[in-house]
Amino acid sequence: MGRIPERTNRNIVLIQGFFLISLGIVFNLITNSSSHFPQNLWGWNILVLLGFSQFISYYIFKLVRWARFAVGLSIIFFTPGIREFLFIGKDHNPILNIIYFIVVSPIPTFSLLPYASISVFSTVFGEFIYESITLDSDTANLHSTNSILKYGMFLLICGLLLPFFDVGFVITGENFDSLMYPFIDAIPILKAYPTTFISGILTILYAGTPSYLFISMGVALLIIGRKYYRKDILQKNILKLNIISLFGKHSITLFFLQFIFLPLFYQILPLLIFIPFLIAYIVLLGFLLYLWQKYLNSIPSFDWMLNKVDEHLKK
Repeated sequence: MGRIPERTNRNIVLIQGFFLISLGIVFNLITNSSSHFPQNLWGWNILVLLGFSQFISYYIFKLVRWARFAVGLSIIFFTPGIREFLFIGKDHNPILNIIYFIVVSPIPTFSLLPYASISVFSTVFGEFIYESITLDSDTANLHSTNSILKYGMFLLICGLLLPFFDVGFVITGENFDSLMYPFIDAIPILKAYPTTFISGILTILYAGTPSYLFISMGVALLIIGRKYYRKDILQKNILKLNIISLFGKHSITLFFLQFIFLPLFYQILPLLIFIPFLIAYIVLLGFLLYLWQKYLNSIPSFDWMLNKVDEHLKK
């Protein structure tokens, strides 16, 4: 912002958003067999959410920092009530049914509520890094890093404490009210094991709950703060950091690439060998991405296409 005309900047954001949403719709069309056309086009997967995040981040950034923080918190805490209201009323009111379809969708993997809060918070923490890059001083870099780490620790602690004020630290049949979280479904693989082995699931592992969001953002900020400090401030060229950067540069392509191998994971692998198999799988993907980037310049990955669109708009 400020380096190119506002109209150009807005067009870049909008085109990036529509590009990601289009990829998400194509993905829904391929994978959603439970709905008929055209309903199977719509579903909140990670690509659709990232596309809408472009729009949310662009317009929410016009607010002051504390207002953005307040909006993000409001989305997190009001989402369970809003979704419960829509879930209960959608069968009796056609307008609520349409709103429910748009907000939640037939495939609510990353639905607009509550995950829009992450988009709002990202403008707050992203601004810290942007300011340190703009000022280009050691003091600014350290201040931004400390702010990110402190906010990350604060969100992590909030996420760990929230279950004690909600439905309990562990969700079981005795303390779980399905009406409070009607959109939550247990992970299918857990149903295959006896209740003596897994008597309950930690609240923080249920996607969409406030504690889950706080812990997810807290952990993410701690990782981002640490890696940003070591790679961009200390200028350390460490293999682990380079691997993370490699995955980040090809994240959109990686989303589609990994689905080739998902049948090997889904309800097939025993839990005891799942983790070593997952590590080997990540290493294999990283090696393939490295070869793709080194010898083919990442052509024609989705990330390469998006970068070309950005370069064309900035001219």
